[in-house]
Amino acid sequence: MAEFKFKRFTLNQRIQHIIFFASFILLAYTGFPLKFPDEWWSRWMIASVGGFDNRTFIHHYAGLAMLGVSVYHVVFHAILEKPRVDVLFNLKDVQDFKQQMLYYLRYSDEHPKFGRYTWKQKFEYFGAGFGAVVMGFTGILMWHPLEAMKYLPIGLIQISNLIHTWEAVLASLAVFIGHFYDEHFGKFLNISWITGNISEEEMRHEHPLEYEDAMKSHGIEDAGSVNEHGKERNNFLVIGFAKILFAIVFIAITVWMLWISYHALVEAVTTYML
Repeated sequence: MAEFKFKRFTLNQRIQHIIFFASFILLAYTGFPLKFPDEWWSRWMIASVGGFDNRTFIHHYAGLAMLGVSVYHVVFHAILEKPRVDVLFNLKDVQDFKQQMLYYLRYSDEHPKFGRYTWKQKFEYFGAGFGAVVMGFTGILMWHPLEAMKYLPIGLIQISNLIHTWEAVLASLAVFIGHFYDEHFGKFLNISWITGNISEEEMRHEHPLEYEDAMKSHGIEDAGSVNEHGKERNNFLVIGFAKILFAIVFIAITVWMLWISYHALVEAVTTYML
């Protein structure tokens, strides 16, 4: 029997995603050289976009593009169409997280059964939304700092600069390591962001509850009985260890950034606000 294809993303959603990640890449590429201006690679990156003025122009308008698509996403999906309640966090996500950790640590032989969205996909989704709000607000203040200082304390502008920088670092780590690892390196070649479709095997493996409901709605009652996580289980030493190692490294970098940010924040408050 031919394998089914499942519609994961609409054309509208795919266009939003492309605009969002394209603007994010431009922001990262034109933003980091400003944080490390004395490094040779920063000078090369600035030169590659035609100089500092072009860098600034690209960075500002890529930020506007990200803000624009984020606002459109909220208005369209939360107001104009029926909102999806299953994208919100619930108690099952906590249970799924606990069960997945037990599975990876080999304290359980049962992998959690996910619905349309896993706990990590929800975390990435709302994390991207939170990041867009924080980066957008602080970025607007930094775009015209002298104008902003007419209405706000200089310390707030300094703190906005700090938050903008480290939120950018955190977001880049989450996207270029975490998201790429899960959605592209771990599922090579994943082109669902172009086609909008995922395979039956991926649907059964990643979203078994949704798969079972979809197949039952078409009169196929014995769907979803295959446990595809056996393949992952057999490669535990590679996949499981890699995921645990990534989690440790990611948490360590996050704690390090928070520690640095704390000291910079104290200095900014002491110098500019007290």
